Amino acid sequence: MSEPIVQLSAADFEEAMDFMNLVFSGYSPTDFAKLLPLLYRPTDEHMACNYAIRQQGRIRAVVGLFPLQWQVGQTLLKVAGIGGVSTHPNHRSGGLMKQLMQHCVAQMKTQGYHLSWLGGQRQRYLYHGYEKCGVGLSLSLSRSNLRHCFAGEPALRFEPLAATDQAGLSRAQELHGTQPAHARRVPEDFYLHCVSWHHRPFAALEAGGRMVGYLVANAKGDAVVELVGESEEVGMEMARCWAVRGDQGINLDFSPTAAGLIRRLGQVCEGVSVHASGNWQVFAWEEVLGALLQLHRAAGPLPAGRVVVGIEGYGRLALEVESEQTRVTRTDEAPAVEGSAPLMLRLLCGPLPPSQVVGLPAGVALLGAWCPLPLFWARQDGV
Repeated sequence: MSEPIVQLSAADFEEAMDFMNLVFSGYSPTDFAKLLPLLYRPTDEHMACNYAIRQQGRIRAVVGLFPLQWQVGQTLLKVAGIGGVSTHPNHRSGGLMKQLMQHCVAQMKTQGYHLSWLGGQRQRYLYHGYEKCGVGLSLSLSRSNLRHCFAGEPALRFEPLAATDQAGLSRAQELHGTQPAHARRVPEDFYLHCVSWHHRPFAALEAGGRMVGYLVANAKGDAVVELVGESEEVGMEMARCWAVRGDQGINLDFSPTAAGLIRRLGQVCEGVSVHASGNWQVFAWEEVLGALLQLHRAAGPLPAGRVVVGIEGYGRLALEVESEQTRVTRTDEAPAVEGSAPLMLRLLCGPLPPSQVVGLPAGVALLGAWCPLPLFWARQDGV
């Protein structure tokens, strides 16, 4: 028998935080209000994002469904972020998480979300329609790399961005919005985005004090999870300047859409790793694949052609590239390749090349040139 599911409110804030902190501190000490101050606030609006099951009046399971917006080129996509998935240790294996996840997925479909993202163990969420896929890149850079490639002292300096620095935060928000794909951030919450996960934002300044970029790093400073400059040259100089601050080197995370800066760093850095960007589920395949294919084409030429794919439970789509134009449309034509939604996510969105996901028939060889598509979610927008 299923339990009633409720949306939490401001009145539930203290109990919910105590409950979630208890569950997650079984792995490592956790304080959600400090870890993700953007999401967990004692207001009805913010707490209503959390669905819960109570037994004998006490919270026994919670799943958060957070509404997010993703600007992909000219297309705005509605993303459902799933986070804070927690079940009381004494009530696991009782189906509570399954019931909440099914409820949240049904809510996403009803409310017209294009797709959903979450972090977590792959098979655990595969049962609910998610697949670990997409593309993220991590580049390592050290003083030794730079010593062999650059002469002279770096030309930029960094200063912490404070919550009260409205001019600096406004400039950072402006730079954030220049990225080909980015999560929409409400200006008044931009600082909270930057300090999520116990991270810290910094402004990159020229000698005269003009702000030319910003980055977000972990407390130690050896992991840069967000770096945006006003040009590729500035971005490269920012990475150089940040790397020489420490002795152990740094890791920098990027979306594949930062192709120009990645090419520059690729000539200098010690190593590059490619990884999945999270667990994804797509509901509006036509719109999502259309936006991603157009975004990919905007970054550089793609060979012209047409491929029809079939997605179980959704239908058939024709992917087309003609000169500078791309299209993804529904069709009744027989697909050249078809499979389950998770399989098609990995085939089209990586992180592996399509030929390492399935054996590609001759009719879909173009997918090897078009894919993986740039499905990416930034750490600071994670839930």
